[in-house]
Amino acid sequence: MIAVWRKELHQYRTSIIGAVFLASYGGLIGYYFVVGNLLTMNGDITTLFQSVYSTMMILIPVLTMRLFAEERKLRTDQLLFTVPVELEKIIMGKFLAALVMFCLGGLPILLDAAVLAFYGCFRLSETIGCIAGLFLAGSGLLAIGIFASSLTESQVVAAIVSYLIMIFLWVLDYLKYYVQRAWIAKLLRYLSFQSHFQELSSGIFSFSTVVYFTSLTVFMLGLTRLVLESRR
Repeated sequence: MIAVWRKELHQYRTSIIGAVFLASYGGLIGYYFVVGNLLTMNGDITTLFQSVYSTMMILIPVLTMRLFAEERKLRTDQLLFTVPVELEKIIMGKFLAALVMFCLGGLPILLDAAVLAFYGCFRLSETIGCIAGLFLAGSGLLAIGIFASSLTESQVVAAIVSYLIMIFLWVLDYLKYYVQRAWIAKLLRYLSFQSHFQELSSGIFSFSTVVYFTSLTVFMLGLTRLVLESRR
């Protein structure tokens, strides 16, 4: 797993995808902070996170689209399938590499929080909750992207499939208005990205949200393993 992790990190460092992701993600965080907080003299850090969450859904598929699709296109996945390493370790190595890049891209948030603290607008518990929520939500979205990448050898198709899955999970919340049974509407709301994202962006860090994104991450990585096992 460590060898796969190091390999993927090296490819991120030497490829245009890693540079574009870090520049775009970090740059947009800085832009949102300046426009949404500094220029408006708004000390509420949840305003920043509301914008960051929507940005994640756009940028994360770009970060994950090559992880397995490129291996399949170059036929290097055959080497991965023949080495005496469990598929779980290969998947986790790639997942952790993408997670490291995601966390590096989000480091400007710590600087933004420090600026707000300097001006006396810092709420520790709220900030920690938002950052933890960002980590959990990012993990779930990364797992979706990795699953999509395992389905095809085209990076573009992998990104599109990632977007489609994310959009589907997002619009589930709207379907509750078209069902008559209360328990079905409640289930749809729980399964929807939108309801959990709204809680996180509002600074609400609940146990159900932790369970949701953790389960989503494990489920999508499990589906990835099934796809790879069928090809193996």
